[in-house]
Amino acid sequence: MMEYLSKWVVTVALPSFDSDHVAQAILYEIVLKIGLPERLITDNGSNFVSDAMKNVCARLGIKRSMTSVESPQTDGLVERMNRTLKTSLAMAVDKEPHLWDEYLQLVTFAYNTSKQASTGFSPFQVLYGREAVLPLHKDVVVVPKAYETESWVNYLIKYIPILHGQVIENIKRAQGYQKKFYDKGVKVKYDYKVGDLISRQNLEKLTFPKERWSGPWIIVDKNDIEGRSWKIVKQDDPHKRVTTANVRHMRPWFSQDEFQEYSNLQATINAFNSGAFFKGEAM
Repeated sequence: MMEYLSKWVVTVALPSFDSDHVAQAILYEIVLKIGLPERLITDNGSNFVSDAMKNVCARLGIKRSMTSVESPQTDGLVERMNRTLKTSLAMAVDKEPHLWDEYLQLVTFAYNTSKQASTGFSPFQVLYGREAVLPLHKDVVVVPKAYETESWVNYLIKYIPILHGQVIENIKRAQGYQKKFYDKGVKVKYDYKVGDLISRQNLEKLTFPKERWSGPWIIVDKNDIEGRSWKIVKQDDPHKRVTTANVRHMRPWFSQDEFQEYSNLQATINAFNSGAFFKGEAM
């Protein structure tokens, strides 16, 4: 679940994705922790159009809107967020995918404390008016700036509207860029050659988190004359087993440190595993 202005994300591990569990998650994780949303935007899934959901929204006075196939951009933001969280979760659990629910909140925290390209701020800062104190360096003691309660409240009253105004401005600017490229129908094409490093899309559907792209793979030869299919080898495969990939399922390889979404992920996981979350060493 995502709040559209701040891009703040709330995740819940549910035993079942039926309407009752979804309604409970919205009540306990959104309403009772953050407050009433003005509007709830969902797709037309049966768990969102059920009587249970209608009753919860009606009793709480929450307006409901449904996305449609005619306006896919409405779903785009949440779909990108879901992809990012799935990829991050797959990185976090590594060889123990059955533990995904134990790492879910760590991955969500890393997402909420990472700067968003469209807003220019992290979701945490937009929501709370300050950056989060992160457990990134357990040997460094962070001394927060001292504020008296009254002056801090006055600061927030003045700063939050300014911050939200800037966020709205940044989002509009980003939407303008996106529309410009969408209207032009820009499609990025890559001219691959032997020796290039690429990422390959994982197409199999699994019940546990898995990275959407794997790699790096090395292109070793063409698989057809037109260059629509290539023979590739996983870079870290000691047996150098050759497989093939269609260009529709390939993209140039980018190292993880080039993706801003993952900026806090590994440090957060390391802090959790080392116990820094519980020892107060970096607070």
